[in-house]
Amino acid sequence: MNRKHIIDIAMKDLREAFSSISIWGPMIGIPLFFAIVLPAFTVYISKYAGPALLTQILGVAAQTRGISSYELAKSDFIKFFAINILGPIFLTMPIITATVIAADSFAGEKERKTAEALMSTPATDSELLVGKTLASFIPAVGLTVVIFVIYALITNYFSMASYGVTIFPNIVWYMMLVNSPFLALTTIGLIVLVSSRVKNIKEAQQISSLLVLPILVIPFISVFNIATLNFWFLFDMMICLIISSAFVLYISLKFFDRERFIVA
Repeated sequence: MNRKHIIDIAMKDLREAFSSISIWGPMIGIPLFFAIVLPAFTVYISKYAGPALLTQILGVAAQTRGISSYELAKSDFIKFFAINILGPIFLTMPIITATVIAADSFAGEKERKTAEALMSTPATDSELLVGKTLASFIPAVGLTVVIFVIYALITNYFSMASYGVTIFPNIVWYMMLVNSPFLALTTIGLIVLVSSRVKNIKEAQQISSLLVLPILVIPFISVFNIATLNFWFLFDMMICLIISSAFVLYISLKFFDRERFIVA
């Protein structure tokens, strides 16, 4: 594959993506809301919600360990909430970002009537697909890392100021961060497949956003003690994501055809 063709395609898509507020607005706005507002919200409910929330959220897990939920300190609550509730929500960040950019990169070509230009490019189908994948993958993972750092710093600041404890560094959160590239790749590969069948960005985004649903089940798995959200849980999840992302991207590369993509 020609590296220059791949870089040129990726740079073109990145310029188009960040030139439209309808793309980078939701892509940046939602993660920033998560990183800045949720830490403050977590501290607020840990200080003022009282035993009621401790009973409701921690009660099941506490009872399985044979202790009363009232014995759990508020500092334990903020750690539990930040890791087991907000942690899985963090995993939706690479999916949301990749969905916004990749949907515009592929389905957006049809919507803007620019897909015909793909026929005139000297790049092969493989180079075209890899270039567009990079254009979605790099900002998705990069933004996820930035949001993680912002969230960690703000959460540590509030938890230290309120309870004298810090949440980070935390191995569970770091494993979530390690999982994010494979979530992004799986999302992008799915959008490639979906884009060959749909005619506009909204359809591609709606179908691909279904990937968020399995992630949102994880907090309930932890709260109801079905599984423990720890290193090994996320390690197993990472292995599954590596396999799924490789499979989806392989299928996308195998069946991607620019001519069929344009006329779909």
